[in-house]
Amino acid sequence: MANYQNVVDKCRAAVPSAERFIHGRIVDFSQDYSGTYPLITLLPFTINDARSTPDNTFDSAAVVVGFWKQDRPDTTPAEREAIIAEMDTLSDLFLNNILLSKTTKLTEIRKEPQYQMFQGTLSGFAISFNISLLAPC
Repeated sequence: MANYQNVVDKCRAAVPSAERFIHGRIVDFSQDYSGTYPLITLLPFTINDARSTPDNTFDSAAVVVGFWKQDRPDTTPAEREAIIAEMDTLSDLFLNNILLSKTTKLTEIRKEPQYQMFQGTLSGFAISFNISLLAPC
């Protein structure tokens, strides 16, 4: 069942150990952030209840996760390219960690580079996907 806590727990468990994970609204990231990078953020998400469609067996959640590293206004294009490439690799590790679970299904995975977000201070990568957490038999 894809309830709120299960989705947060599954995403938190997929974060490589050295990274900082925060979930919530963008303002929550500012209030809860310690200054350690990379930062992985789980934005508020929508849960699609299986009861709303007769052919759907499991709940799913439409999730967006950001992978961020410090950027600056005077970063060169080559430096920014390296930041985004590093966060792309980190997003792949995150996805692979989620997919290790036999009780998790991801669909509609989309990835997008992020340039100078959050007042130009962070660059990185964002991924969006639908996650279904299958209840064990």
